[in-house]
Amino acid sequence: MKLVLIGSGNVAKTLAVLLKNAGHELLQVYGRDETKASEFGEAMGVPYTSHWQQINPDADLYIIAISDSALPEIGRYISLPGKLVVHTAGTVSREVLSGISDRYGVLYPLQSLRGSEPVTAQFPFLINASKPPDIELLINLVRSVGADFQIADDEQRARMHLAAVWVNNFPNLFYRIAYNLCEENKTEFKLLLPLIRETALRMDGSDPAKWQTGPASRGDGGTIKAHLDMMKKHPDWQQIYSILSEEIKMGVDISIR
Repeated sequence: MKLVLIGSGNVAKTLAVLLKNAGHELLQVYGRDETKASEFGEAMGVPYTSHWQQINPDADLYIIAISDSALPEIGRYISLPGKLVVHTAGTVSREVLSGISDRYGVLYPLQSLRGSEPVTAQFPFLINASKPPDIELLINLVRSVGADFQIADDEQRARMHLAAVWVNNFPNLFYRIAYNLCEENKTEFKLLLPLIRETALRMDGSDPAKWQTGPASRGDGGTIKAHLDMMKKHPDWQQIYSILSEEIKMGVDISIR
C-alpha cells in the first residue's frame, strides 16, 4: 500500500518503520514542527512536510498518529474525499474523522511505543472502519506485519485502553515505588528483575487470580502492618498499599465462596 503518516511522535515513527519493513511504500510524513518533520523524513528516506495543504493526495491510506486532544480539530485542516483515513488513538471515536472522508477508521496499536526502541510486530492492533471493505483492507495491513488483531468498536477499544493502563502504566508506578524503597534501604533494585519477569511470564490469557500470592492473599495482617510501618514517611504509598491489599483480600474471599 501507499501510505502517508501524519504525526512525528513515537507511534508515527514506530508504525513507519514497521510498515516500511513489511514492504509498504511510505510516500510522505507530516509533522507540525518542521524540524521534527524533517528529521523524521530524513530517517525514513521519504519527503516530509509541515504544511497541511502540501499533504500528498495519492496515498491508499492516511494514518493520523497525533495527540488525542488534537484529533477533533484536524478536520479543519485537511479533506481527503474517497481516501481511507485512520487514527491511532485508544479512546477517541472513529467518527472524529468523518468530516475528512467517508472512508475512515481506527488502527490502534495495543502497546506502549517509544520511537527510540527496536520495532517488532510483537504487539496487536484493534481495528475498525466505516465501510466493511476497508475493515478487510486493515486486516490485510496488520497481517502483512505479522501482527494479531481484533475488530473493536469505539467502546470496546476504550475499555481495552483502560485495561492497558492497569497492566502497563500502573505497574510502572509500582516499579518506581519499589526502586525508591530500594534506594532508601541501600539495596539493588535489579535484584527484583527476576521476580518482575516471572510475574509477567506467568500470564497466559487465563484469570490471573490463580497466581495471586503475598501477605494479603493469605490474610497475614502482621506482615501488612510491618510493611505499612516501613512506609511511615510515605503516606501516599501506605494508602496505595492498603487499598490494593483490601482488593486482593476481597478477591480471595470471592474465590473461596
